[in-house]
Amino acid sequence: MQKGACRIAGAGICCLDHIVVSPQVGWGDTAYVTDYRAQGGGLVATALVACARLGARCELFSLLGDDPMADQIVSELEDEGIGTAGIVRVGGAGSPFSFVHVDQDSGERTIFHRGDPKLVWPATADLAAIAQSDALLVDHYFLDLGIAAAKTARAAGVPVVADALPSPETADLLRAVDVLIAPSHFVRDAGFDNDLDKALDAIHGYGTTTAVITLGADGWVYSDAAGRGRGGAFEVDVVDTTGAGDVFHGAFAYGLARDWPTARCAEFASAVAALKCTEVGGRTGIPNFSATLEFLRAQGTLDWSQG
Repeated sequence: MQKGACRIAGAGICCLDHIVVSPQVGWGDTAYVTDYRAQGGGLVATALVACARLGARCELFSLLGDDPMADQIVSELEDEGIGTAGIVRVGGAGSPFSFVHVDQDSGERTIFHRGDPKLVWPATADLAAIAQSDALLVDHYFLDLGIAAAKTARAAGVPVVADALPSPETADLLRAVDVLIAPSHFVRDAGFDNDLDKALDAIHGYGTTTAVITLGADGWVYSDAAGRGRGGAFEVDVVDTTGAGDVFHGAFAYGLARDWPTARCAEFASAVAALKCTEVGGRTGIPNFSATLEFLRAQGTLDWSQG
């Protein structure tokens, strides 16, 4: 498949992020805000922004309220070229939003999120367009939507990439996905004592063909039918880690849609996520394909000479 020819769908949350940058502050203290941004966020939505900037044609299925915040969220997605016909606006509901604090010294972020229980996916909504995609992204928000979308994709032979922590609540979703990319704290919180092989085995236990764990500054590990492997993280001047995981998922799905092997997908995704971290905001620094390729040709471990 040629660059830019792939079609990627997403089913999950879109929201508005209010991002403030300041020195680290303790509870009850006051700090001066050195930067502020209000921009669209959400796991799958931001992943699709990454896909769109890389050249994919994208469509989002999600839920929003009927408030002005929803108008801004949709407008930003459309400005990125993402199709929004699959977003259901729920009357009387508020759109999801987050307050994000970014430590100006480390770039690490803390997220405070609010949703609305009235945002429920209608069982009669049309998901048929997913069957025409080359890959589908899902997350653990709006589980009814995620499960229905994943089953639609699987029935059509479309690979599904999930951004969700393994748990009893997400089990039905994970049994319908092909690739699960989990963060490093899954290994710790699930009691694997930093045993990455056990954590990968646990992910495969849901029936996923490919398991990936991102390790922050320590890179990533993966397991698929061909074996297991790992790669390092790229060194960049980190300004803000908001959305890094979302972007990794999106860029990985882009590589999957182009039929790349797992290691290539992961190194590519790591590069896109690293470049994102050089600017404030979950989406501001997401690069296009050319910028990513230039970066990989300078710092990648694989052969990126042909793209």
